[in-house]
Amino acid sequence: MKGDYMGNLFKKASNVSKTAFIATLILYIIIVASFIPSIVFAGAFFAIVIKIAAALLILVTILGMIYSFFIKGGQKFLFLLLHAASLLIVLFSISAFMLAKSAELT
Repeated sequence: MKGDYMGNLFKKASNVSKTAFIATLILYIIIVASFIPSIVFAGAFFAIVIKIAAALLILVTILGMIYSFFIKGGQKFLFLLLHAASLLIVLFSISAFMLAKSAELT
């Protein structure tokens, strides 16, 4: 039973893209929810959670974007746009973080 669901999930590109988008939203919520406690408590645990969630966010977004190319119909452009926007937000955030860290060191 369980193997059949996973096989069906990866056969339909729209299901994979929708699942990847939902996972992206959940990971964004985890990052935002972990950000404030990491500032207040200065805990290393929250920093690790944010780093793991950011890595998973990049992988899930790329996977969803790849599968979006195989969607047939009008939803293709919407999912491509949503995954591209998510990837650009993540890349901009990482570059802004790196700039802030380099300015902090000088």
